Amino acid sequence: MKDNFDKMYIDLLGFSPYSYQSKVADLLLSGKNIILSVPTGAGKTWASIIPFLYAKQTGIENFPQKLVYSLPLRTLTNSIYNDVKCLLSNDDVKFRYPLLSDLISIQTGEYCDDPFFEKDIVFSTIDQTLSNFLCFPLAISNNQANINAGSLIGSYLIFDEFHLLDSKLSMSTTIGMLNILKNLCRVCIMTATLTNDFICFLKEKLPDFEIVSMEDFPQDISKIKSLIPPENKSIKKAIHIFDTVLNSNDIINKHKNKTIVICNRVEIAQRLFLELEIKKNKSTKVFCIHSRYFDSDRKKIEQVIKKYFGKDSLCKDVILVATQVIEAGMDISCDVMFTEISPINSFLQRAGRCARWAKEYGDIYVYDVLSIEEKDKIAIKDASEDDEREIKRLNNKYLPYDKNLCQKSFDLLKQNNHLDEKISSNLVNQILHNEEQEKAQIISDNIFNKLIIHKSWTDCDKKHYKEAIRDIQSIEIVLLDIDNYQNEKILPLKYETIGVYKWSFIGWVNRLQKGIDQNDWIIAKAENSMDSQFDDEWLDKNSYILRRLDPSELKNHYDIVFVNNKYFNYNKAGFIVANNEDDIVSPKKETQEKKDKNIIYNKDTFYQHSKALINCFELDFKPKLEFVFEQLNKYWGSNVDWNRIIVLAMCFHDYGKLNESWQKPMLEFQRNKMNDEQYFDTLAHTDYNETTDKEFAKIFKIKQKPPHAGIGALQVYNILNEEYGEKIARCVACAILKHHGVKTESFASFSISEKYLEDIKRLMTENNIEGNLILKSKKGILDDIIPELGKEKEWLLYLMIVRILRLCDQKATENKNKYYNL
Repeated sequence: MKDNFDKMYIDLLGFSPYSYQSKVADLLLSGKNIILSVPTGAGKTWASIIPFLYAKQTGIENFPQKLVYSLPLRTLTNSIYNDVKCLLSNDDVKFRYPLLSDLISIQTGEYCDDPFFEKDIVFSTIDQTLSNFLCFPLAISNNQANINAGSLIGSYLIFDEFHLLDSKLSMSTTIGMLNILKNLCRVCIMTATLTNDFICFLKEKLPDFEIVSMEDFPQDISKIKSLIPPENKSIKKAIHIFDTVLNSNDIINKHKNKTIVICNRVEIAQRLFLELEIKKNKSTKVFCIHSRYFDSDRKKIEQVIKKYFGKDSLCKDVILVATQVIEAGMDISCDVMFTEISPINSFLQRAGRCARWAKEYGDIYVYDVLSIEEKDKIAIKDASEDDEREIKRLNNKYLPYDKNLCQKSFDLLKQNNHLDEKISSNLVNQILHNEEQEKAQIISDNIFNKLIIHKSWTDCDKKHYKEAIRDIQSIEIVLLDIDNYQNEKILPLKYETIGVYKWSFIGWVNRLQKGIDQNDWIIAKAENSMDSQFDDEWLDKNSYILRRLDPSELKNHYDIVFVNNKYFNYNKAGFIVANNEDDIVSPKKETQEKKDKNIIYNKDTFYQHSKALINCFELDFKPKLEFVFEQLNKYWGSNVDWNRIIVLAMCFHDYGKLNESWQKPMLEFQRNKMNDEQYFDTLAHTDYNETTDKEFAKIFKIKQKPPHAGIGALQVYNILNEEYGEKIARCVACAILKHHGVKTESFASFSISEKYLEDIKRLMTENNIEGNLILKSKKGILDDIIPELGKEKEWLLYLMIVRILRLCDQKATENKNKYYNL
């Protein structure tokens, strides 16, 4: 194995793996999980990814067939996705490793390539990953909320920049998720700046994990070129500490070839950028990036940053002014860095963007933070106790960081004149020890947010986002010529938005309000303009009216806020509070070519549709499930034929369609479509084109048929209960119950006559299924087949099966000819 693995490293990256990278691969491929702690720039991204690529290319069966790579920030996700995609798209790599092409997708708030996490490699923000597992996926509708959780079961999960997660929320929930998944996944948690004690805490709470750190591989430090000083220097990175505040004059005077400036606040970054634009030499290029740009502009800026600061870039005389959006994950470097002080883990991530590569030397200038002027402090009348705490935090000059950690980091950095791996590790352990002990206690006290996870599985409610992933303290705003839209119709979702801190924005609006005409609109909201005189079916649910929004409403307003472009501006520095002389407004979102929204079905029989599902499963899913099935047997402690169970579920998932009340209107509609009164089949779908058949379908009331999912759930529970017991029967029945929507909890009255049974009996014979068919019953509630709160094994099995069932159902319905005719 080693020779082939080393060859892949050389083919992909141009060098042999370091010892720690080989160890990571050995552990992962032998069934272990990893906590990987190595310095920035030491190659941890590829150390985590290449074992998956190797397993994929060589056909290793006891390793997951899907990789989900999660990061805490969109910018980092975009950057690493682009790096990996670029390498795997290389013609030489595609020729050598054809199985690795077309594997990759990205799923974030701004990129929606793969809403159902179907690709073999998915790069995702932690918000997307956790919301999927908690059954309120951010990218798809609530009706589909149970589809994506199963994508994580049996996958290889990588969590990069783990230290950036909120200990009470996303970090605790991630640990809870891994604790629930147990052996069902392979996992790699990666960090450059967690303390040794906290890493040991993680290992204690995740007992099947092994720690890999650079301390165990001192020989690598002398081999990793990015950590070695250039020939003419004794150190790699010099640090210079100043008690003054960061200023544009120092930046101009100390700038050499490539300079990166990192500020803690957007306002500071904007001010420095605009000053540098005035003071710089004509030949010097200056760029700025932070969170207050439109997505379309930020994408362009990210590409420019890669061009000027990326590896092997020959560009010179360029300055980048940024906030912490670039401090981790972005593969860029400079020879001079200016930064405001931040906690040591954040600071070291920033320092990782200086002299990042071989033969580079860098100077890092560290400054204290400018105090907030009294006029800029936020003051809100009648604020709640929780709001007061948040406002106090925002008025801290070290925002968004803890004051004590910043000051302690500043003081201890003064005792050093350079950075290396040993100094960095010592600083982390000295400064963060107490804070991470508190963090560990919070996580333990929360029981890894398991109670929230359990509740979220049952109600699929996005309210749990704030409890389990991220406490949102921002407002999405649209810059608009409000004077021309007052009380007019508007489509709020067609505009690009910018996120700003809620309390900062409230402060700006309150100050503006004091100096303008009280009849003027500063901010507005979109209210639904549906007219109740029309039939609800024909209402335009995308039609909104722009209404004035009172500043006092902002505290509890969670939808888009429209801001008057007379008082807010947007320029090269991003969104600012200033008169808008150029009448800039939010651009409309880039829209992909719209898919045809016309609903079209092609006629298929009950047998054809069920058989197409089974064939879809056999072709697209089963080949990738060997690892999952093997681990499921260990998880359940018994040998179960999971393939048979899934096929059985597919045979019966539409059993409720055999109901006389379901078949009768469908047959009448199809006979009229075909102009054949003698036509008879047991149908799963009729021919239907929304454009031409909508009115025609109303005559036969085909959209008013009784629901069918609960009847199939009732039937499959009775069959599986006899063969596999109530636990497995409950999981599979629940998957059928909820395969059209997560809120279904009952079944309709039904009566199935003999003339509709031929197809189901044929399926039972072909798949060796025995059992009595339930032909008649009055309606009832099926809450007893929904797994109980906290029954984690049952919930995971349900979530895996319902994902397979729903995706196969979608594919078989859309591509009957492809799957039925196999």
